[in-house]
Amino acid sequence: MKRFSKGFWLLFFLVMICVSCGSTTEPAENGMKRQLSPGIPCSEIIGEQGSISASTHDGDLVSGWEFVLKHPIGFATHGCQIVSSEQGHPTRNGRYSIKFEVRDGDCNRNDGWDDCSTDRSRHEITQGGFGGRQHQYEGDEYWYSWSMSMPAIPLKTGDAITFLGQFHSDNAARFYIEDFTKGLGYRFNDADYGIIEQGVLIQNSVSRSRWIDVVIHARWSATEQGFIHVFIDGQSKRYLSGPNMDGATRVYFDFGIYNAFVSECNCDTMPTQIVYFDDVRRGSTRGEVERE
Repeated sequence: MKRFSKGFWLLFFLVMICVSCGSTTEPAENGMKRQLSPGIPCSEIIGEQGSISASTHDGDLVSGWEFVLKHPIGFATHGCQIVSSEQGHPTRNGRYSIKFEVRDGDCNRNDGWDDCSTDRSRHEITQGGFGGRQHQYEGDEYWYSWSMSMPAIPLKTGDAITFLGQFHSDNAARFYIEDFTKGLGYRFNDADYGIIEQGVLIQNSVSRSRWIDVVIHARWSATEQGFIHVFIDGQSKRYLSGPNMDGATRVYFDFGIYNAFVSECNCDTMPTQIVYFDDVRRGSTRGEVERE
């Protein structure tokens, strides 16, 4: 039998490391591991195009609005990536989706906020407001939709709080999509972050390891004319009426993965969290945003 030198085996070992270093491993639904190729960092797309918008991959990801990094300082390249079905990643419609990932210790900041010093961790992108009426203002009425591919187990860990989307005003986050232990839900706040109402929209038994379609119809107002109507998979789930931007001049949307009170996770290290988003749309009518 032919024997190989130590130099051959060392070279073989190094080649195998290089082959695997460009991919990530994620659990498949059958419990086996599958190799996924890395995507293009959102920061790279935003650096080239100014934002993620309808012009990104011909509107395969976003339409009706545009997004930039929420807290760009310390934003990891793995935190937000544009990925494709050809790379083995799930997509709801078309070839592309947006993958968000938060690992233990991930935190970022901007000039006015620091996640690292406030017991937070996140990777989010935020609705751009640099041209025209990108944000929502008093009396504005819009339809919104997006699809999320949820992991097999809840993202929520211990008593830490995990949000997957938030409509934020000048003074507070007013409406959240939140991952609860029992399922995907919502939280509706007042202008001082006091919880007006929260609850589960869809139970774990029917929300995990698949795409969930979210549609929201909202009128933004500091008066009783305000409302937020939530649909999950085409079914009406909750209608909230009353002021939803009192004390504020605008509302904007963030989405991705956002953990609050990380130290209360009841764990040694936070587990890696991954969620995919697709078809993130804003329009004046339901027909403009809802899947065909």
